Amino acid sequence: MNIKKRLLPAALIVIVTFGCILLSRPTRVLFFIALAVMSVFELGNVMKQAGFSLSREHLIAYCVVQGGMCYFHTPVLWMVVWYVLIAFSGMLWGVLRPKELGAHFAVGTLFALAWPFGFYAVVLHAAASDIWLPVLLIAILGTWACDSMALIGGKAWGKHKLAPLVSPHKTWEGAVVGALSSILAGWLISLILKSFSPVPALPCMAIALIASSFGQVG
Repeated sequence: MNIKKRLLPAALIVIVTFGCILLSRPTRVLFFIALAVMSVFELGNVMKQAGFSLSREHLIAYCVVQGGMCYFHTPVLWMVVWYVLIAFSGMLWGVLRPKELGAHFAVGTLFALAWPFGFYAVVLHAAASDIWLPVLLIAILGTWACDSMALIGGKAWGKHKLAPLVSPHKTWEGAVVGALSSILAGWLISLILKSFSPVPALPCMAIALIASSFGQVG
C-alpha cells in the first residue's frame, strides 16, 4: 500500500478524532459511542465472511446504553448487570430461533461482546472520567505510532510473516518495531504531560504498549 495514500486519511481521522474529543465531554462520549456502532457493522461483515452472524441490535443497544451509564457515572455493578443481560438475551435469541439464527448467531454475538465490545466499556469510562486526557492520549497515540511504524518497519526489514491467512503483509519484524514505537510514544507523552501534571513514565509506556498490542491483535 502506498504510504502517502495511507497517511492522508490517517491525518483526517486524527483531526476529526481530536476535534470531537477536545470539544466537550458530551461530544467525547458520543464520538466513542458512534465509533462503537460503526464497529458493530464492520465486525458483522467480517464475521459473515467466516460463516458466523451476530445480533447488531443487541450490540448497538449495549454500546449506546453503556455509553450513557458511563456518562452519568452509573455504579460499575449496574454496568456489569447490563453486560450480562445483553449476553444472555443475545444467546437466548439465537437458541429460541434456531431455524433462522441458530448456534452460529449466539456464538457470534457472545464473541463480539467478549472481543472487542466488552473493552469499549473501559474506553467509554475513560472518556467520561476526569483523567480522560492522559489515558486516551496515550492509548490513541500509542496505537497510531505502533500502526504507522509497524508499516514502515515491515517494509524495511520484514521477512517473517506474522499471520499470512489474516493479514498477508504483516510481519514479526514490523510488529516488534511497532511495539517498541508505542513504548517510545508513551514515554514522550509522559514528558509532555509533566507540564500539566506529574504523570509517571512507566504507566504511560505500559498503557501505550497494551493499547497498541490490542490494536495489532484486533
